[in-house]
Amino acid sequence: MDWQLAAPTLLELILCILVVILIAAMGVLYSHIKQLRSALSESEHANAEAIARTEALAKSANNQQTEAQARTLVITRHLQELDEKQTDIENQLRELKLQDPSLRLYQRAADLVKQGASIDEIIEACDIPRAEAEMLVMVHKQKS
Repeated sequence: MDWQLAAPTLLELILCILVVILIAAMGVLYSHIKQLRSALSESEHANAEAIARTEALAKSANNQQTEAQARTLVITRHLQELDEKQTDIENQLRELKLQDPSLRLYQRAADLVKQGASIDEIIEACDIPRAEAEMLVMVHKQKS
């Protein structure tokens, strides 16, 4: 019986084996948790870098948009100025045409050419030489 007291019972052996298995399982779980924490840390770092790059891109795009808007504003102002100058020039041209009677005749002749009048009709209506009437007809036909 002394021998029996010293020898572990089957139940004690099973408990010892279960304790060893639990300790091993805890070691595996601890190792897995440590890997997950490391992966999470790396992921957070990568996300922070991606956010920083995205913010830099957004800032750059915003700056480009602001510059484009400023350029558009300047171009719009220049176009308005050019439009005003063109209107002034057109008005001055109209005034000059009205001041010179010979220009009125040639303007009338050009209008007749655009309407499809013949050379003889132009000569009769505007009292200009035949060569000038022919030249007006050729010039206006080339334009159209």
